[in-house]
Amino acid sequence: MNKERNNQRVNQYSMRIARFLSSRGLTSRREAEQFIREGRVQVNGAIITDPATNVLPDQDVIYLDGDLVRNDITHTYLAFYKPVGYLSSFKKSKERGRLLGELVKSEQRLFPAGRLDQNSSGLLFLTSDGDWANRVMHPKYGKTKEYFVTVRKVPLKVALKRLQSASFEEDGKHFKAESVKTDGPGLRIVLKEGRNRQIRRLAQAANLEITSLIRIRIGSVHLGRLKEGGYRKLTPVEIASFE
Repeated sequence: MNKERNNQRVNQYSMRIARFLSSRGLTSRREAEQFIREGRVQVNGAIITDPATNVLPDQDVIYLDGDLVRNDITHTYLAFYKPVGYLSSFKKSKERGRLLGELVKSEQRLFPAGRLDQNSSGLLFLTSDGDWANRVMHPKYGKTKEYFVTVRKVPLKVALKRLQSASFEEDGKHFKAESVKTDGPGLRIVLKEGRNRQIRRLAQAANLEITSLIRIRIGSVHLGRLKEGGYRKLTPVEIASFE
């Protein structure tokens, strides 16, 4: 594909090939970039190795590992209640734990948009749309996440004050909760820009021991009446709220 042709594509309805493969639910964007470098992708009969190559989804014929990549795919978007003891993954890894495929069956390749650690439960999005998943996870979209947390052997008012002032440093930045409020036997904690195990790290900084951690909201989507291990389709309005 020559440089002039590639520049023409940028001015039309085009996207990078790695993003296209991810948006079709075939792989993550990072994995797609690796597949391209390995020469596993063809565009109009030619092998490409540059992940920055632009393609026209409505015009180009694209193959991955010899299989045609369809453009007219209908994606799956699910709200799922992850139980404790399960990894936020459908794939085996070095981390031990049960996989989501035991609870969620789909003909499409699904993956989580974000994660919850093995000892946490609650709302997790599952989708076949890699492009949408990236928007859900990217901090620039500013979607808050809300959690219900219980702690051991500390009065709630004391735990509240500790968590409201708790913070930790990562990559030269300090992180703390957006808000912390009491709610019955526990605390409601809202995060704006999440970091790996952020609430547990805040609890450690506040000298608190968490006994349960449940994510109850992502953006405008609530866990609602879902039961552990259960899932439902996201509504078009819910899907669009992350676009």
